[in-house]
Amino acid sequence: MASPAPPSAARSPKWSGAILTVLFLVIAALMFYAVFLLFPGSSHFYGLIWIGILALILAVASFLAESASRDPTYQRSLAWGFAGLGFAVLYLTLGLAPSYGVSLGLWQYVGLIFTTVAVALWVGLLAYRQRSVAATAARETPRAEWRSRPAPSAFSYAAANSPGVPATAPPPPSTNEAPPPAGGS
Repeated sequence: MASPAPPSAARSPKWSGAILTVLFLVIAALMFYAVFLLFPGSSHFYGLIWIGILALILAVASFLAESASRDPTYQRSLAWGFAGLGFAVLYLTLGLAPSYGVSLGLWQYVGLIFTTVAVALWVGLLAYRQRSVAATAARETPRAEWRSRPAPSAFSYAAANSPGVPATAPPPPSTNEAPPPAGGS
């Protein structure tokens, strides 16, 4: 009878995250291009606004995808990249609105203020995430130490916890020591 494969053998190769990231970037680029084509000619201003918003939505999706991965390096990189792209496109598009021939007046400032509030929320989410990652790492340290210790044998556990053992009995031998000799005088 064959023994089951260890859990480490069931993991996917390390390059699968990179392939998924590239696929996600290609899909995102095609979506950005489709949005840009939906707003032809003089309407590119509005297309850029939608591209910035879509980039921020993809950044939030990547940020949330970090929780579904064992190694969230790729998702974190996508979140940072999409957030940077989204905020840069929104700031530049709103700031340069008059050069597009669009006079927004008060709405230009409202858009810039809204984008600044979104940046503040993003920074707050990142600070919260960093704090929770640090707390998780602190919890994992004792867990890793506990996992590295050898498990006690069933015999020593049963001998220590059997009803016939008086409370003053010596503790069972350590798992690091050799067991007592079998049989004997």
